[in-house]
Amino acid sequence: MNTANMPEQFPVYSVISSDEIEILEGKLEQYLENITAVLGINNTQEILCDQLTMHEICDRVQRRRVYSHIFHGSREGNSMKMGELNEGSLLCFWILKLMPFKHNTISTTGLNVKIATTIFINTLHYVAAKSKKKGKH
Repeated sequence: MNTANMPEQFPVYSVISSDEIEILEGKLEQYLENITAVLGINNTQEILCDQLTMHEICDRVQRRRVYSHIFHGSREGNSMKMGELNEGSLLCFWILKLMPFKHNTISTTGLNVKIATTIFINTLHYVAAKSKKKGKH
């Protein structure tokens, strides 16, 4: 078994690709499919998003995925992937930390909290449905 023990033996992380950003943003849209109802707005185009901040969020989530693979994967033949729940939780964390969303009539903090909460709840529903578990409302 060949494992890296010295920092120079670890793979160098490169900036997230535009394809990977597209995939994460697609998941984000899926997790936010009901956001207009949650916010009480007419359409999602009322929400402004700082694209540079969103790319940074996607990059940070990808870095955590690489970290999980390096430090928690491939032990004794077991491969650990980050998973949807961790990914959704990280999206929530970074949205709350960096607050990329804005709206003309909703406070930035309130908007980002509602978006993060919606992502978290929808992620829980998605993971539960995927594992065929029912949640209580």
